[in-house]
Amino acid sequence: MATYHYGGQALIEGVLMRGRNALAIALRHPDGSIVWATERLDLGLRARRAMKLPFLRGLVVLYDTLVTGTRWLVRSATVQALALEMEDGASGKGGKSGGSGGVTATIAGLLRTLPMVFAGPALCAAQYTDPDKGAEPAATPAEQGLGKGYTVAVGGMLFVSLLIGIGIFFLVPLLLARATVGRVDQGFGLQLSEGLIRVVIFIGYLLLMSRAGDVRRTFQYHGAEHMSIHTLEAGDPLTVEAARKYPTAHPRCGTEFLVVVLIVSILAFAVVGNLPPVMLILSRIILIPVIAAISYELLQLGARHRGNALVRWLWSPGIWVQAITTKQPTDDMIEVAIVSLEQALIADGNELPAGSSALACRPLEGEPGRAAEAAGVSAEAPAP
Repeated sequence: MATYHYGGQALIEGVLMRGRNALAIALRHPDGSIVWATERLDLGLRARRAMKLPFLRGLVVLYDTLVTGTRWLVRSATVQALALEMEDGASGKGGKSGGSGGVTATIAGLLRTLPMVFAGPALCAAQYTDPDKGAEPAATPAEQGLGKGYTVAVGGMLFVSLLIGIGIFFLVPLLLARATVGRVDQGFGLQLSEGLIRVVIFIGYLLLMSRAGDVRRTFQYHGAEHMSIHTLEAGDPLTVEAARKYPTAHPRCGTEFLVVVLIVSILAFAVVGNLPPVMLILSRIILIPVIAAISYELLQLGARHRGNALVRWLWSPGIWVQAITTKQPTDDMIEVAIVSLEQALIADGNELPAGSSALACRPLEGEPGRAAEAAGVSAEAPAP
């Protein structure tokens, strides 16, 4: 059984799993098959030991969630849109093929994933890495992930989304608090009211998102991701039947990270105190990475002492909020999560738990099939 704490992220009709050295994604293709791809994580800046130091490692995880996660979120939506366009073209419904069709599919993918980018960490199971057991960079060339051609489009969407997200979740609560409580209390009461308004906006946003069909299905894949990780951590074989025993909530979920961020932000902004309006706005923006880094370390501390009843109680709001961000998945969704986790294990050089499923799958657009062959996964044999 792997000793590393695997984490993941729900995608559009799929799941991304992050391992020690690589990530793997698996998607349910519109034709009903499961497709997968891998991407190295032990290269470049992320391979440096300094990036595994306390506080810095939290920023690396945040980068992976926002940048890498968003890229694959858009990629997963594009796969669905492009496949449907090709089907429409083949049936004479006016679908496009070739370059223009790819552009149309990319735009459709961007629009489809935009509502989920703001709450991206809420769709993730965070990784907690022991810095003394950090992986060395791989000696072999990297297996490049797919979707590199979307860098400019995804980067632009992420930039705009971050601006809107900072405005909604940090600046709007500040302005509302100053316009109400700030008239009578410029001290801790102002910071507390700002934090409570931020919580209300965050919960309201998640509840509103959960009403959309695409988002609800993504929340189901989020649940499948957690159930498969529970299965691995319990030492059970990676099968649908074994995963069904476990809850959709997970104590390392990114939802818990966001809840801690909300709490830490109240304390951080209280320390900043009352400043001129422009400085107050700048402080909310500048302190975001600091708050994220501190929050990650608090989650690390909580993970190491999860057996303590007080720690479980303090961290329980993160589990409660997962009642919104995770839903019970279907069996075929759990199959996708299992394939993703299996490919992540294989990419890290780990053996699969005995008795794990050998589900039918195929590489995504020419992705090398060595990992699937190593796992005994057949792209032709029917799923058991």
